[in-house]
Amino acid sequence: MDDLRTQLEELKKRLEVLEENIDPVDELMLSIKARLKKRLEGGGALPGIDEEKASKILKALANPDRIRILKMLAEGGPMGFKEIKEALGGVESPTVSHHLKLLVRTGMVKKGEKYELSSNGRLFLRLLEIITALEEVEE
Repeated sequence: MDDLRTQLEELKKRLEVLEENIDPVDELMLSIKARLKKRLEGGGALPGIDEEKASKILKALANPDRIRILKMLAEGGPMGFKEIKEALGGVESPTVSHHLKLLVRTGMVKKGEKYELSSNGRLFLRLLEIITALEEVEE
């Protein structure tokens, strides 16, 4: 039990450090902070990694065209299939459809009359921005 308390205290300290370094205008990071804080205050801990779910999410993010789709939706708002296909330039319809299905299935994009970036999509796009800003990735 003491080990659990020690882990919780360590997580709280890490959260405080994160809190100090978050730009107050970055609503997405503030939302993450609030959700983590609520989870930790309730005596809970962060869940373990679901490997299957994590690999599906990473697969959805492992294609430049899918990342472009997320960026387009973040910058331009909801878009129809035809608009997305035209903006990708040269990508065939079945491929665009496949990309969108993966993004919808992983919850990054919502499908209604048009395709729209979800809050999870915004989160993952922001995380990609942070990761790519940290250092160059070597192939």
